[in-house]
Amino acid sequence: MHEHHDHGPCENDGHCHSCGNHQEKMSFAEKLTMLLNHWIDHNDSHQTDYKKWAAQAKEEGYDEVVEKILEAMQQFQEGNQRLRQAQQIMTMD
Repeated sequence: MHEHHDHGPCENDGHCHSCGNHQEKMSFAEKLTMLLNHWIDHNDSHQTDYKKWAAQAKEEGYDEVVEKILEAMQQFQEGNQRLRQAQQIMTMD
């Protein structure tokens, strides 16, 4: 339902965090940092879709649905703020 987005540099469809080819070579900190980056990018990539569908829902008169989509968008943004804080902590180590 949404446009495909890249999941990373791995040659196995970009799913480096799940392919197992690289995980053995990476430390836990490297894996966690990679996952934090992935989660943030993934959440950000959906914001455009949410906005588009909220606008279409508004045009169709689904005001309560629009409200929930906008609330979800805000929560994803807040979640990403926390993930970015986690990234900062990782860079301090």
